[in-house]
Amino acid sequence: MKKSAFVLMSLWVGVFLCSQVSAQEVIRMRFGHVAPPMHAQHKAAEWFAQYVEKESGGRIKCSVHPQGQLGSHIQMLEALQVGTLEMASVAGPALTEFVPQVALTSLPFMFNSEDEMYALLASPVGRKIDAAFAPKGLYCGGWADHGFKAFLNRKMAITKLEDMAKSKWRIIPNELFIDTYKAMGVSPVTLPWPEVFSALQRGVIDGIDITPNECWGAKIYEVVNYMSLCKLGINPQVYVASKKWLDGLPEDLRKIVIKGMIEAAKWHTARIRKEDATVVMPDLLKKGLKINEVSDAELAKFREAVKPVHEKWREKVGAELYDEAQAFLMKQRKK
Repeated sequence: MKKSAFVLMSLWVGVFLCSQVSAQEVIRMRFGHVAPPMHAQHKAAEWFAQYVEKESGGRIKCSVHPQGQLGSHIQMLEALQVGTLEMASVAGPALTEFVPQVALTSLPFMFNSEDEMYALLASPVGRKIDAAFAPKGLYCGGWADHGFKAFLNRKMAITKLEDMAKSKWRIIPNELFIDTYKAMGVSPVTLPWPEVFSALQRGVIDGIDITPNECWGAKIYEVVNYMSLCKLGINPQVYVASKKWLDGLPEDLRKIVIKGMIEAAKWHTARIRKEDATVVMPDLLKKGLKINEVSDAELAKFREAVKPVHEKWREKVGAELYDEAQAFLMKQRKK
């Protein structure tokens, strides 16, 4: 009897110790993105990695992989879906291939300010966008942005819609962007990002659209002469996790990761705003970049030109959701 009790006690202790080891097992995760190490997007990813390790007491270890080390936006999103990658921050337009509702944040000339986008994302419309991720095996954890995209051109300033057809424009191979440029009278050239600098340098293309921050970070000012501020669209950066991986975490760690994504996205945006105001715009002017703003009257013509794009994508994102978003923005603008 005593021997039997001893054996049972030994087994119980063994199970207890194993459970303790399991509870403290280190969970390793990877965070991928395509930005260079000096960019705010990478710094925000590092901030996230430090946050989750600290808040989890070392139970989560996150490695950060910049510059597309884990693949393109599309490749990383596919890996997130099957659970072979844990987390990434990706451009909103890339997400439209997986979650069409995200196109609401990337439609041309949709917003008058970055604040409008964040107000929309905090509204019932934003909650519906977030909910659309789960059926695709993804989890939307936070939104950041790099500001409004501008027209960058090596040979001319863009001041009116008719100027667009006078240049060869590069875009990423994305249906929404192709639709947008065709509506503006351009037959765009699709090129992967690593080829853009050389293509501008050699005159294979004349222009691209990126934010001032991205122009500065990638040194595009070395191969273009003009920047035309036009509020073409905001370039949202979305913090996305694998739903399969996230659902498999212990509840306490899951909450830490989700909170970390929210806070990292806020940190990311704040860093961009500070850089743009104190470093980026002054330095671009110092580098000799000629910067102009497209007038409101001309912007109205751009908005008119892209109406067919909005009509097409209204159906893709859902007519009811699109109309709800537009009604929300109109109400915001009357305040």
